[in-house]
Amino acid sequence: MPNMRRLQSYASLPSMAADSLSALAKKLRFDAGQRIAVLNAPSGYLDKLAPAPSELHSQLKPDQAYDAVQLFVSSVEELRALGAGAIRAVKPDGLLWIAYPKGGATAGATDLPATPWWTKRDVLGELTGELGYKPVAFVKIDEVWTALRFKKT
Repeated sequence: MPNMRRLQSYASLPSMAADSLSALAKKLRFDAGQRIAVLNAPSGYLDKLAPAPSELHSQLKPDQAYDAVQLFVSSVEELRALGAGAIRAVKPDGLLWIAYPKGGATAGATDLPATPWWTKRDVLGELTGELGYKPVAFVKIDEVWTALRFKKT
């Protein structure tokens, strides 16, 4: 079973104007009015998105489609366990971000390949490719986490 981090619940926060979104939310291309799921996030991460986009959920709701899904994984096991559900929850034209630890002492244990970053990208790309997605861009979230954006093929 994957090591699941505890999440704070931020369901249905009030809508925010696009110009009042956090710098991180803008970097991730989140917009006001979007339904966004942030899954398996490290402690305190949701606070970094404040002020948050319209609807920010820490768990997927059944039969709900999301404009953006961001999934945090620190192992291939977590990606396999959580990835398919996250991908199925994204609208066909939605954003899919998968965040992974960069490596080093601050990241903690991971079985994702060590640096360089493109090796991790290839592993994530191979696993998500089976579900019809390819990596198209990446962003630095903080000193520990990097996120890859995927596009439907």
